This record gives sequence, C-alpha cells and structure tokens, in this order.
Amino acid sequence: KFGAVVGDITILDNRSNFVEFTQPYAESGLTMVVRVKQEDRTWLFVLPFNTNLWIVVIFAFVYTMFVVWFLEHRSNPEFRGPWKNQLGTAMWFTFTTLFLSHREGLRSNFTRIVMFVWLFAVFVLTSSYTASLTSMLTVQRLEPKFTNIETLRRSNKKVGCDGDSFVKKYIEEVLRFHPNNIISVKSEYDYPEFFNNGTIEAAFLELPYERVFLNRNGRAGYIDSGVKHRFGGLGFAFPKGSPMARDFSRAFLKLSEDGTLNELEEYWFPSYSCSNPSSNPQCSNLDNDDRLSLKYFWTLFLVTGLTSTIMLVLYIVDLYKKFRRIPPLETTSGMDDSFWNGMKRLGMYYNEGRLDQSRKGPFSSPEGGNGEMFISSDEGYMIDDTPRLRQSTPSTDIQMHRTYSNTQTRVLRLAYTFPSRNSHVHGLSL
Repeated sequence: KFGAVVGDITILDNRSNFVEFTQPYAESGLTMVVRVKQEDRTWLFVLPFNTNLWIVVIFAFVYTMFVVWFLEHRSNPEFRGPWKNQLGTAMWFTFTTLFLSHREGLRSNFTRIVMFVWLFAVFVLTSSYTASLTSMLTVQRLEPKFTNIETLRRSNKKVGCDGDSFVKKYIEEVLRFHPNNIISVKSEYDYPEFFNNGTIEAAFLELPYERVFLNRNGRAGYIDSGVKHRFGGLGFAFPKGSPMARDFSRAFLKLSEDGTLNELEEYWFPSYSCSNPSSNPQCSNLDNDDRLSLKYFWTLFLVTGLTSTIMLVLYIVDLYKKFRRIPPLETTSGMDDSFWNGMKRLGMYYNEGRLDQSRKGPFSSPEGGNGEMFISSDEGYMIDDTPRLRQSTPSTDIQMHRTYSNTQTRVLRLAYTFPSRNSHVHGLSL
C-alpha cells in the first residue's frame, strides 16, 4: 500500500473513483504525429503569386504592349514593317522592361509617360516576387501527410500507440479504429523504426511525450498533425480523503499563478510543433494566404491602367486634330465625307503619315496617264504619283495651312512649273 503516487498521472474519470487527484500541474491530451508531406517543388517559381494576380499581371503586360506599339508605330521606325516584326518588337520591348534591359528608343512623350508608370509597377512586382520566392526557398515549409483522423480510419491505415496505457483503449472505443489497425509500441524510441518500415502511418502520443519525441526526431521528418483530444491534465494521486491532496493542489495553484509551471514546462518540454510556426522559426506552414494576391497590388494596377488609357486617348485626340487640319480632297464624284471613308482616311493617315488617295484625285499628265499630287500639312512634303514625274521632278517641301492666303499663291506658282496645269492639289483647281 502506497501513500501517494507522484509523477505524470493522467487524470481520468474512472481513476478518480479510486484515488484523490490534485489540481493538474500540466496540460494533457492525445495528439497525432505523422510524417511530413513530401512537397512537390517543380512549380515553386509560380507560387509567390496566386492565380488571380498572375492573370492580372499578364493582362497588364499585354495591354501595355499594345499601348506602346500604338503610340510608337507612326513615328518610330523600329515599330514599323511587317506585322510579325511589329508584334515581335512590341513584345520584346515590353518583356525586356521586366529586367530593365530594353534598348529601343522612344519617340513619343505619351509613351515615355506610360513607360515611367509601367517601370515603377514592374519594380514593385519584381521586388515582391523575389522576396516571396526567396522566403519559400530558404524557409522549411512543412505540411503533415495526414491532417485528420477520419482519413486514417476510412483508409484502414495502421496507427501506433503505447500498448500499456489507456491510450489503446481510447483509440479503439472513442476514435473507433479497428483493433487490427492499432499497433502497440513498447518504447518511444521504437516509433521512428515503425514509421520507416511502413508499419504505422501515425502515432498517438500524450502531449508531454509528443513534445519529447518531436524535439528528438522533428528534424527527421515528423510533425504534429494538429489533432488533439484533451484530458483532465497531469497530477499526483493520493488515497481517498487524504489531506495531502489538498495541500499539493494549493501548491500547484501558487506555482501556476506566479508563472513557475510555465517556465518549467518550456524548459523541459520546448515546443517543436510546426503547427505553431511562431514557436519554431525553422518551419512554416505553406498556406494560400501566404501567397501574394491582387489585394496587395490592385491600386498599382489601377494607376498603371488609367495612365496608359489616358495617354492613349490623348494621343488619338491629338492625331485627330492634326488630321482635321488637312482639307478633304475633291474627287470626280464630289466631296466624299462619309463616316466610314473618314475613318479609312484617318487610319491611312495614322499608318502612313499622309493621305494617299491616288485613285481618287486624277489629273492629266503629258503622257496621257493619271497621277496625283499630295501635300501634307502635318508632315511637310509633296508627292507626285505620276510615273514620269516621279523620276524627273525632284521632291519639293511645301508647308500647307488651312488658311491659304500667301501660301496658296506660292503653291499655285510652284504647281504651274509642272508640265500639266490641269491638276488637283488637295482640292485646289490649278
């Protein structure tokens, strides 16, 4: 007969019928330890951004590429030529901005403003991506192979426990595991061997023993699954009615209130569980919330998109104003000022830098052929499309304004020097 049982005695209801327990001096519970899930790192480089953010980044890239091409196409020779070359140049220019290695020169001030905002956005995105990817590569991110008991039970996985304690009965009656799937492990030192040879897929340990096991074997690929079933705690046992149980209970309460018990617990049972990353900086759970999402950058994309759109609109307005300064050509069928023809002429003016309507402004040449003379008020040149005149007559620069006055006189004098005087110069009968 003993007067007291001192040690890590788990307080249970059926045991309290025979002995007097003190107040618990430590927490107790049943936990599940499993192997670490093997992480597939093949696509790790895409994990810093979530799916929505990647979609927005790609859309912003394509939109910026289109805006840069549209703003530079008319004035920059590097953005002209066959459409395949134009597409390749625009894509290459926008892509190289991600690494700040673009070499193509910019001609338009509108493009410079767009690129200023875009380069700032690229700097923020690349810095955030690099920091997040570096964290993923340097910090050990662990996930349990199994996270709930139901999965183990339904798949008939074998689990291990201490066969000499109440734990085996608890797993069978409360957790409803089949007895054939419960493996008794005699010593805590045998668990790694049982895991390695595939005998068990999980181990059920009481909380203090789990902390000891993880501190000894945590770096070998074991982790707390987060499953916990609480018990009454750990206490001392005395015979029924013993006054010593009351005295020890008061002593435990005093040690708990002044923080002594917590200090002793952290000293002897330091927590290694990766389910609590703050207690162990060497491991961290990889959660979708850790990935960068659109909520962190939506303002940046909004500013970038608005800037590109505003510059695009201002450029189109400026282009249209220059186009309106050119008087419409008089044709054989009169003034063709329909909407669609106006759009065609505007597109031709944007793409070619001049109005080329040689099929609509004929005049008689000495050879009896048809030709046409064009004067661009924006570009400052004249084109004679008659085959012979193209070879024999040098190109002459003429600045044409909407208000003719003296300029009209100079144009008429120059036009009279050509072999044919029956000509049309932007609607002027000569």
